[in-house]
Amino acid sequence: MLTPVFALRSRDDLGVGDTGALTAMIDWCAHTGFSVLQILPVNETSDDNSPYNAISSAALDITTLTVSPSAVPGLTQKILDECCPLTMVEKLRSGPVQYRAVKQLKLELCRRAFANFTKSRGRNADGQRAQFARFVADERAWLADYCRFRALMELNGGAPMWERWRAEHRSPAAAGAWLASRSAAAQKKFARAEKFFAFVQWLLFTQWDAASAHGQRRGVALMGDLPFGVSRHSADVWAARENFDLRWSGGAPPEPCFQPDEFTKQWGQNWGLPLYDWEFMRRDGYAWWRRRVALTARLFKLFRVDHILGFYRCYAFPWRPEENAAYAALTAGAAQTRAGALPRFFPNDDDTEASRTANRAHGEELIKMLQAAAGDSVMVGEDLGVVPGYVRPSLAALNVSGFKIPLFERDAASREYLPPEEYPPLTVATLATHDHATMAGQWAAWWREYRAARAAAGTPGADNELIQKGTYASWELYRTQRFCRLDDRTLLADFEPAVREGLCRRLLAARSWLAVLMVTDLFGLDIRFNAPGPVADSNWSARLPFRVEEFADDERRRDLIGFITRLMRETGRTVSA
Repeated sequence: MLTPVFALRSRDDLGVGDTGALTAMIDWCAHTGFSVLQILPVNETSDDNSPYNAISSAALDITTLTVSPSAVPGLTQKILDECCPLTMVEKLRSGPVQYRAVKQLKLELCRRAFANFTKSRGRNADGQRAQFARFVADERAWLADYCRFRALMELNGGAPMWERWRAEHRSPAAAGAWLASRSAAAQKKFARAEKFFAFVQWLLFTQWDAASAHGQRRGVALMGDLPFGVSRHSADVWAARENFDLRWSGGAPPEPCFQPDEFTKQWGQNWGLPLYDWEFMRRDGYAWWRRRVALTARLFKLFRVDHILGFYRCYAFPWRPEENAAYAALTAGAAQTRAGALPRFFPNDDDTEASRTANRAHGEELIKMLQAAAGDSVMVGEDLGVVPGYVRPSLAALNVSGFKIPLFERDAASREYLPPEEYPPLTVATLATHDHATMAGQWAAWWREYRAARAAAGTPGADNELIQKGTYASWELYRTQRFCRLDDRTLLADFEPAVREGLCRRLLAARSWLAVLMVTDLFGLDIRFNAPGPVADSNWSARLPFRVEEFADDERRRDLIGFITRLMRETGRTVSA
């Protein structure tokens, strides 16, 4: 089962899914028969709220924290009542995630709890402070830089764009000199701010450790997500710039299946992520990556490596995303004149056999390093997009599963779906990812295009492109019905229940060792978690329309749950009842 944590609702949440909702979801998975619960990255995000553009490769996001007196030392019911009037909580719980308000609220609650925590006395309080001190000591390798970065963020308007901070804050050395020049009182105040952010991370890791352990007890393994990149404006880049190449902006090349705008159609996706200086990282044995993977493996028994293609070669732009509009209509020659270079792959392109061989060796060195750092946790690789011919054989040789999505697995001539029963066992099969429309949404989109074409056909000056799109959509509807083993003599206008059930049957019948069903596809919901491309408030904020505790409260949902439980048993996918 795949569900983003932010999308979960529970009785006591404060406007976003948290570890409490995740624990309830683990219990539901155990009861229903799911043995793996996949989530998206949960590292701390910035204003774009993208879990793939985090401001720390290690720190967890405060939105996931369950904030209650029993879960947060120092927090009292009085503080909770003062900060969380019912009208405000009800507003936060309605509609999508309101990130700014949720983060501000949880930070304020943690600040008040921290004030009590540091001055409380007694055996229990002393024990908790000892646990906190051990956490700070154990995680010092990343925590010290992160806490300094976060404290400096507070002094610079709460924004992580360190390149725009006051000059004396823009590097660890400058910040250290600045702090040493301050009065003793100012230094003490700053140290307390750093300690507060360490306190928040202690709370988060304590709760996430407990959630992971709860999953193990219930027979449900948590599956995490390791982003390929980290934000340019992150604690990692601020603290250790030598690990990164900031001259280039990482992204993905143009691809025929994803063209949301003219810029992406011509140039590809410019994510703005810094490249890695692999040669520098190699000198210390990739210590930064090993630490990052070890933290991931601490919480997750499985994890998906996002954009694993980037470890072989990464596409990059010589300009930042905020400049994209200026290049959207330029020719290659004009773009090169303006930027001084054109987008390209690093470390090598794939144009020659020698460069392909070098890229394969480069990727395999890095992936073996990740596997060693992962220990007993299982890595799977997100190998979607423009995939060089050597990547999937390379992953298979390394025993790393790639993904199989029926929509993309087609016969080249007929465009018919390939049989999932013939997928290689070393794969992960799924109907869609968080970046795609749900199958209910895709079905509705095909029908909209088909109906629009039918309405336009035969009218004077009909839009030929519209009619062609509608014709193609009708072919996709027919192909999908055939894939679901449904009668294709008549197109089915309704997605429910036949198409949804047919898709689930074919997915779970795949030879792939792991089949992942997104929560929205199980319940037939047209809710999209992310539409790649421009930053939008609708991305990373959609929530399920019902609470985890209410999954079985509705007759239709009970029927869906019963169906998937039976289907998992029929296909031998249930590990434990």
